[in-house]
Amino acid sequence: MAAIPSEKDDGAEKVSILLVDDRPDKLLSLRVLLDELHENVVCAGSGKEALRCLLHQDFAVILLDVNMPVMDGFETAALIRQRQRSEATPIIFVSAVNDTENHVTRGYSLGAVDYILAPVVPEILRAKVAAFVDLFRKTELVKKQAEERGEYLREQARRAEAEAAQERLAFLADASNVLAGSLEYHQTFENLARLVVPRLADFCIIDTAEENGVLRQVAVAHRDPKEETKLRSLSQNYPTDLKQRHGGTRVFQSGKSEFCCKITDEVLRDMFEHEKDRSVIRSLGPVSYLATPLIARGGVLGAITMVNTSATRPCGPNELSLAEELAQRAALALDNARLYKAAQKARVEAERANQAKDQFLAMLSHELRTPLMPVLTTVLSLDADDQVPAALRPSLQMIRRNVELEARLIDDLLDLTRISKGKVQLNLEIVDAHTLLKNALEICAPDIREKRLVVQENFEATQFHLHADPARLQQIFWNLVKNAVKFTPERGHLAVSTSNSDDEEFRVSVQDSGLGIEPEFLPKIFDAFEQGERMRFGGLGLGLAITKALVDLHHGRIKAESDGRDRGAKFTLAFPSVAPDRVAEPASQVPGWTAAERKYMRILLVEDHEDSNRSLTQLLRRRGYQVRSAFDVKSALEFVSGEEFDVLVSDMGLPDGSGLDIMRNLTAAERPIYGIALSGFGMESDIRKSHAAGFHHHLIKPVDLNKLDAVIQQVAVQVPAA
Repeated sequence: MAAIPSEKDDGAEKVSILLVDDRPDKLLSLRVLLDELHENVVCAGSGKEALRCLLHQDFAVILLDVNMPVMDGFETAALIRQRQRSEATPIIFVSAVNDTENHVTRGYSLGAVDYILAPVVPEILRAKVAAFVDLFRKTELVKKQAEERGEYLREQARRAEAEAAQERLAFLADASNVLAGSLEYHQTFENLARLVVPRLADFCIIDTAEENGVLRQVAVAHRDPKEETKLRSLSQNYPTDLKQRHGGTRVFQSGKSEFCCKITDEVLRDMFEHEKDRSVIRSLGPVSYLATPLIARGGVLGAITMVNTSATRPCGPNELSLAEELAQRAALALDNARLYKAAQKARVEAERANQAKDQFLAMLSHELRTPLMPVLTTVLSLDADDQVPAALRPSLQMIRRNVELEARLIDDLLDLTRISKGKVQLNLEIVDAHTLLKNALEICAPDIREKRLVVQENFEATQFHLHADPARLQQIFWNLVKNAVKFTPERGHLAVSTSNSDDEEFRVSVQDSGLGIEPEFLPKIFDAFEQGERMRFGGLGLGLAITKALVDLHHGRIKAESDGRDRGAKFTLAFPSVAPDRVAEPASQVPGWTAAERKYMRILLVEDHEDSNRSLTQLLRRRGYQVRSAFDVKSALEFVSGEEFDVLVSDMGLPDGSGLDIMRNLTAAERPIYGIALSGFGMESDIRKSHAAGFHHHLIKPVDLNKLDAVIQQVAVQVPAA
């Protein structure tokens, strides 16, 4: 007698059992028999209904009546077996027909596990059903455990993948920090190679392409530092050969990455032609390698080769993908480093060119100023001569003004660095603007007469004194008048007028009937090198830009107006005027001394320009000074060795040296002397050099004799006369 199955644990999930019979009474009896199993019993009154139940759930066992209308049990079983989900579900046929041989044979052929004849023995039925229920429950448990195990393995794989991705990102972040650490790519790639080893490979070689297309080794790293010598020997054997080196050479030429997970002698022979080179690599014990090119902006800049000596290191597409991403970042860093190097080279070349330009401008300035010196000193000498007719004195004063103005123009046009940096210095004093404006017109008078222009002067301003630099203010006036004359055709008209505004500003208007200014060009009229249609009249396009800068330095304003081409132009200036109570104050001009007031001084004058030397010597002697003239460093030092001097007035550029050499010799010999540098070099660097050598003043040619006299007399207060 079969054993009665044990009762189901209270905590176990119920298992479904399917009863199929067309008679309700038989379904009820079977259900009552199986209630003791405490499982979920589902009843179906036909084969079609049974199939419908199987669509919604799985069953541990199916009790199937054989004799049913429409679709009998055998047909129902055949359809159940055709469904993949239920093809293995146990089927027990239940029948009251005692045709054992035919039914049993047919039932087992359809996959039945048992065939029971009615009347059913309750204990046997429950035992058989319980066995299948227990089997189903254990099968489901195994499935669940398998699913849990699979999910665990999948979770482990996802975690490993996430850790690998995190490690990949961390490595690339470290690589980015290394690559961004410096623009000196040799050291950067050395650091990168040591980052690759040992995290990605056992040794690493990085090559970059030189400008001539040669691939050169720039970095190596090995787990064992002693082995790095062998790696470096590869570049020593083939410093310029692109054919027979290593995998880096091939990917450099092809521009495509490659990897080999098993290095054999055949692979080595394919990479190296000579046995000695294969021996070097073989001695390192390579197992696998991958190489990837450094590509940036469509060009191959080099290659990275990573080699493993351990078979446990992974080698495949994932590792190659990481190497390619690393190579991409390294290529960008290399490209940036080369661009930076090129920019540095260009900057050095630009600085060298700028320095050459400054030297040229300084020399040109010196050469242009030097001839002005004897002209100015001669004019001063004639002006001081009582025998010169009074009728010539206005002409002498005009020559003097123009020489001084020319010197100021040289300062502006040649010392471009000083202008661009806004380092133009003003010597401010209270000036008569009407006088300076008339001087500007006088300078342009020859051109005005030549073009037969009609000039209308209307000086209505009652407050025309300004706190300004007289030479610079005259330069502003002269520049505007000169432009008006230049761009006005013959027999044209000029109108120069002054007025005072309600707030007592001094205003100057210069209007012409000339070329005019196009509307689109008018906003740029004060920009340097901007001339527009006026370019055909010549010039550098600096005049109005310099004028605007000088007006701004005087806290003034300048405005340009024009109705268009061939409609003339009007320039208006506005400056703050000086209050009337200040006009009576003496202007801060260079003081002069009478012969009785002037202190006797011993002066050593060193000037290699013969005309300047002679005229300046005469003028200084006329003012009561004892002057010894020298033309070079040698003669100056000879004079100093035999005589005592109070003041040294020396040019900087001399045939056998410089005035700096004279001052340094005197300082070294402990011969105290007051130094006044007199030079055509007037840049800031020139002034710094003269002061560093020991000169107390640096005067720029052509020098105003009154200013030189004032500086010498300042020395006289400190140095007692002999």
